[in-house]
Amino acid sequence: MNDSSPTAAGPGPASAPAKGRKLGPPAFAISLMTLSGGACWLLYGGERVMAIAESNIAVLGEVMPRMVLGVLLFGLLTVLIPRDWVARNMGRDAGMKALVIATLAGSVAPGGPWVAYPLAVMLLRFGAEIGAVVAFLASWGLLNMNRWLVWEVSFLGEELASYRILAALPLP
Repeated sequence: MNDSSPTAAGPGPASAPAKGRKLGPPAFAISLMTLSGGACWLLYGGERVMAIAESNIAVLGEVMPRMVLGVLLFGLLTVLIPRDWVARNMGRDAGMKALVIATLAGSVAPGGPWVAYPLAVMLLRFGAEIGAVVAFLASWGLLNMNRWLVWEVSFLGEELASYRILAALPLP
């Protein structure tokens, strides 16, 4: 009897990856990190590499709470926003209305990338057209009202900040 043949206990050898699971990208990333870390160790020494690692851990400690809140917000919005509404108003047949809704939603979406990108994924999963999702992300990056009110108006003044918004408005 062949050891790799399917039995009643399972579909095949225990070491085989799950069906549809790809190990290539994570293995490549881990290999690249290991090689670059080793090269830095050889070029700059262990103390410098450890100082950089400590700095990276500190940044991770600052970013992790925001990422957790973004994921929680994503979960909340998947419950609050009806799938059929997204598919109907931002889907393939919505036309220009989808772009307008996505642009308005992106301009008022709060938070950083840990909020905007999960929202974009949610829109895609709920049936939004790719053009509407691109308009959402472009609007979030270019027309965000939170950034405009807090940073741009205070540093550039209301007139110049408004001109910047008007210049960027057609892009999404």
